[in-house]
Amino acid sequence: MMMKPRLALAAAIGALALSGCGGGDSDNDSSPTASSGSSSSSSGAACNYPDKITASERAQANACGIQVSANYGQADSALASVIAACQKGEKAKADAYYAGTYTDMVNYARKASAALSCGTSTAPTLPNTSSQTYYNFCAKSTATAGRITWSGSCWGPVKQGDGGCGSGGYTYIQQYSSSSSCTTNGQAWVNSR
Repeated sequence: MMMKPRLALAAAIGALALSGCGGGDSDNDSSPTASSGSSSSSSGAACNYPDKITASERAQANACGIQVSANYGQADSALASVIAACQKGEKAKADAYYAGTYTDMVNYARKASAALSCGTSTAPTLPNTSSQTYYNFCAKSTATAGRITWSGSCWGPVKQGDGGCGSGGYTYIQQYSSSSSCTTNGQAWVNSR
């Protein structure tokens, strides 16, 4: 486990379906922005499935907290499942899940994000005058050799209630009052997956 001033630990996201935030384009599901997974299954089929969630959408959702970022996290988990299934030689099932369930999850997250206007000037905000700092535990899932693995990070210091996970495709999970608490609890979260 590495510890950097603003980044540490290794763990990822569960499939929670809570309300979302972010402001993504709900009509943008035909133009993916990044590729995930590049392995081939035993049948020789390519397992390249583009991630339909943009870095901007992820950052906006993370800034809103777990109630928001969980929708994107669930879609990330679904994408990892698609890649893992393909790597196991179940390309037809993976293709169908990607085109159906995964795309539906992305669209749901975008609609919830747009409805809550997070990441926009019209989003409701409350001032945070506290001087205490906190650390956000953030996580993501990836598929390797047909298995889903989890990785994560502690991001901070931040103010209480501030989301944020930096770059790297991580999704906000929970906030802790210290870096050591974030690291310890984050590792426990990873170990429980």
